[in-house]
Amino acid sequence: MRAISTSTTSKTEVPPASAAVVAIGNELLAGKVRDENLIFLARELRALGVELRVALVVPDEFEAIGEALHYARARAEVVITCGGVGPTHDDLTLAAVAQAFDRPLEPIPSLLEAIDRHYGARANDEIRSMALAPAGVELIQPVPFFLPVFKLDQVHVFPGDPAALRLLFNGWKGALSREPYHSARIKLDLDEGEVAPLLTALADAHPGVEVGSYPRFDSGRTWKVLVTIDAKDLDAVNAAASALADRIQAEFGQQAILDRAGPGSTEV
Repeated sequence: MRAISTSTTSKTEVPPASAAVVAIGNELLAGKVRDENLIFLARELRALGVELRVALVVPDEFEAIGEALHYARARAEVVITCGGVGPTHDDLTLAAVAQAFDRPLEPIPSLLEAIDRHYGARANDEIRSMALAPAGVELIQPVPFFLPVFKLDQVHVFPGDPAALRLLFNGWKGALSREPYHSARIKLDLDEGEVAPLLTALADAHPGVEVGSYPRFDSGRTWKVLVTIDAKDLDAVNAAASALADRIQAEFGQQAILDRAGPGSTEV
């Protein structure tokens, strides 16, 4: 596995415009555990104005984790990993990060102290092994918790436990905040095929917005298609939403629009 090169061209902290998430764990790929972290991070990053460009789920294997890091780092300004930080035999993330960056693992005294305080008499050699981290790693401690966020270049290593990840991420996320996305939602009593030509025309006429279309087929549905319009430009979102609503009313009548929510709505 090739080592990751570390850039040191600038020390200026600028909130990232793009992110990648690497979720690590055999249990995720086997379906033993429902992944909660990816959907949480996707929504949080969106609310922060950071575009999620890549999401990968990989097993607890050195090669897989290393290759995922290379892939993610080439496509996003900040990389978030979750999972594989713990005392058991398959918790390989920090060792895999060290290997990918061609760094040795070394004990961090302050982290060892925090682990001992947290576990007390229950601490054993396996638990204390969580104090091993890549040489040169930065420990980010946004909230009181025995584990920090481990940062090496643009890679940020979080635990996989959803409660722990949310605690740390919510304390740290202010460092990511940029201009937020705005979103409009229109629920339609139309089949997706009926509205498709209008959406094509809308995307062509309003290239600055992202247009999404999501049909429902369940028996309890109250609408047939949800159309979403997203952009960081609030005026562009409102203009595109109004243009689409006008076209739908002209072609299908007002009754075809079941509900319309303005920017700030997050329902999908």
